[in-house]
Amino acid sequence: MPSETIGSRLAGRMAELNVHAAEVARRARTSEATISNWVSDKISPDHVKATMLMNIADAVEMDARELLLGERAPATRLNEGRPAYPSQDLSSDTLTLAFQLATDALAELGKQGKTLPPPKLAEIAKVAFELLEEGLPRAKVLRFVLAAAA
Repeated sequence: MPSETIGSRLAGRMAELNVHAAEVARRARTSEATISNWVSDKISPDHVKATMLMNIADAVEMDARELLLGERAPATRLNEGRPAYPSQDLSSDTLTLAFQLATDALAELGKQGKTLPPPKLAEIAKVAFELLEEGLPRAKVLRFVLAAAA
């Protein structure tokens, strides 16, 4: 059963990896106080900054969605009810929307003269897909994607 709070999930993962807040802060390019606030549940899931979520999740080698919401999407969720052919196209409306949101974020960065490396763009599209599948409103996912891309 997943832990109930972001702080308990983060603290549990830190214990599994045997890392302290100072090391997580270094890896996430943030302060130890920020990590302490997360572990102490002084942050609200509704007010988590996308970039910080991704940085901290990467620092503790954890899926960002799992850290934020407490559970991972099953690996087979994308192909539910379909034969598992590696080259099979996914025609899911949700997947299409997730890619569109990631593309919009990339275009917005392009206006600022910035780019995203392909792995970062893929992670943003993946998280957008998972959040849309979770039922978050499209506008909220778009805000998250734009913040993650910044």
